[in-house]
Amino acid sequence: MSKEVFRLAGLLAAVALATSRIGLIGHELVGHGGVALAAGARITQIELFWFAGGWVRYSLPSPTTAAVLAIMMAGIAFELVVGIALWAGIRGDTLGRRLLRGAGTTLVVHATWYLATGAFHGFGDGLVLYRQLGHARVAVAIAAGVVTCAATYLGARALTGPLVRTLPGTPRQRAVGFAIAALLAGGLHAALTIGELKLTRDPTYAKVMQPERDRRIAIELQAWERAQAERGVAPSPDAQRAERVRLQKANETFPFVLVLVLATLAAMIAGIVRTRGGSDQRVSNQLLFRAVVIALASIFAVIVLDDLLDG
Repeated sequence: MSKEVFRLAGLLAAVALATSRIGLIGHELVGHGGVALAAGARITQIELFWFAGGWVRYSLPSPTTAAVLAIMMAGIAFELVVGIALWAGIRGDTLGRRLLRGAGTTLVVHATWYLATGAFHGFGDGLVLYRQLGHARVAVAIAAGVVTCAATYLGARALTGPLVRTLPGTPRQRAVGFAIAALLAGGLHAALTIGELKLTRDPTYAKVMQPERDRRIAIELQAWERAQAERGVAPSPDAQRAERVRLQKANETFPFVLVLVLATLAAMIAGIVRTRGGSDQRVSNQLLFRAVVIALASIFAVIVLDDLLDG
């Protein structure tokens, strides 16, 4: 495997880590935290994961639906504003500037994906929308999903060609090398995120990210167990499993996440097919060094801020 493939993988991993860590700080602290303070709330606890997400806990003396909704949507709004600003405001065809625009589309994709899935399934920042909008949440989720696919298409179309052309060889060899580099970078980011979540097992984060369907099933299962206890019956493990299966079937929901995954992949493939631009140039040492430094600095910033805010 060409060393240029590993250099490209390192560049993509560094950009991804920097984008996600800077996005996390803005999402949680500037978005949720800033709007919560502006609404008169008192921040009681903040958790920032090194590679995963985070959460902000606050106390609002006189909570209103509008205030709570504003606080919940502020993180997503921050990512959208910054992402659109990067995409629309960064000009030039150098690889570094293209990567900055790509970081902008990544923020938009993350924000709208989170909004679409959260509003449809009732978790995370979309929970309030899920409960307040009722069936209208479906329209919001679809609209956000359309933006997700559009941003994915634009990002893939703008970035794939220039990144592929940083690699040596025939067009086929370049395409294979780019796919390997992207998988290595994405795999590293996913492994760090999933690994941290499994090691920390943060109960607050797990509760925040639990879909409304799972909450409903848990509540109904507890009610069933209490009813059995009142009748003097101790449910066997088999009976509990059977009741859980029944509740899961009774609370089945449309697999919106799966549909959005497929639609996003289709948009990415379409963008790759229509990609254009770029020139035959290798990933420079200067660009790689800058990306790695920014990534490490952003991770360090998350660690320091989490430690300071915990104190």
